Amino acid sequence: MHQYLFFIGSFPIRAYGLLFMLGIVSAGITAYYIMKRDGRGWHVHIFDFTMYCGLSGIVGGRLWDVFFFDWAYYHNHLTEIPYVWQGGMAIQGGLLFGAVAGILYTKYHHIDTWAFADLLAPSIILGQSIGRMANLMNGDAFGHPTGGDFGIVYPDTTLAYHTYGNQPCGRPKSGKVRSTSWSSSRCSSTAASPTRRARYFACTSCSTPSNASSWNSSVATTST
Repeated sequence: MHQYLFFIGSFPIRAYGLLFMLGIVSAGITAYYIMKRDGRGWHVHIFDFTMYCGLSGIVGGRLWDVFFFDWAYYHNHLTEIPYVWQGGMAIQGGLLFGAVAGILYTKYHHIDTWAFADLLAPSIILGQSIGRMANLMNGDAFGHPTGGDFGIVYPDTTLAYHTYGNQPCGRPKSGKVRSTSWSSSRCSSTAASPTRRARYFACTSCSTPSNASSWNSSVATTST
């Protein structure tokens, strides 16, 4: 599993970002088609609606992660709060902020909020499903070890690797959850904040590779 699809110079194109944006765009296109078929003319609002809700969702997802999951780290690193490329987005905040933006938009344009939301629901489900693929590719929604040779093996720049090592993952949660610990010797700079989901990005040993060839060679033995 590769987090980085390719590089433009030294700039990485991440699977997470690409799939995240694909989820928003796909939801917008689906909503436009449904609204147009509905015949009430609401499809003309979809582009603006998607922009407002998408941006609000990103802001909300980031703030929710910062204040509810990773505050132990960020209260000492306030300047890193906007660094979304380090990881850390929470669906709870994304849904909340996106919903508030959507409600305000419909009220401002005198649109029936509940009828609009009813038509919008299938596109939200589609967008969220693609967004979960982004989490899978990024190694932060990875399940449990399968206990065999079958599964997804993540590179050492992911939370999945730092949780279960190079064990194949993908088994749904069932029964007693296996206890794991964070290795402070691997990333001592963030060992004091074990709740930080993006802590591995702060490690020198886990930094973004400078080019595609070095990245591919570094993970050739640990990823599939």
